[in-house]
Amino acid sequence: MIPPFTIRRENGVVFIDSAVDAAFRKALLDGVPPNLRGKMREALAATPDSAAMAHSIRYFGAELPEIKNQTAPLLIELNRVLSERFGLQGLFDWLDATNFGNDYRMIKVFHAWSEMVMKAFNKENSNV
Repeated sequence: MIPPFTIRRENGVVFIDSAVDAAFRKALLDGVPPNLRGKMREALAATPDSAAMAHSIRYFGAELPEIKNQTAPLLIELNRVLSERFGLQGLFDWLDATNFGNDYRMIKVFHAWSEMVMKAFNKENSNV
């Protein structure tokens, strides 16, 4: 599948249009719950490298697959909302190209966010 924006790789460096990068960063900062904005800023300030996934595996250990499964619905919904409401397509491509999708700081933010969503959902449905 071809990403909806240009990704250029040269000598191990990934180049993404700065406007696209800025748009995804703004969307994540605007969309994250207010109490997680500091953590999102911290994650976005990082520069994940090719060792990001190896570090995440060491950081989360055996819990990483479950964390990824738990955050998947949130990321799918974020991708849908960004695409349909804001015309910002390619969240997964951006996470992959920037390596933020493999960075432990971003995984922590998405995990905390998904836990908040699940807690709110469970609370809402327990009163039915």
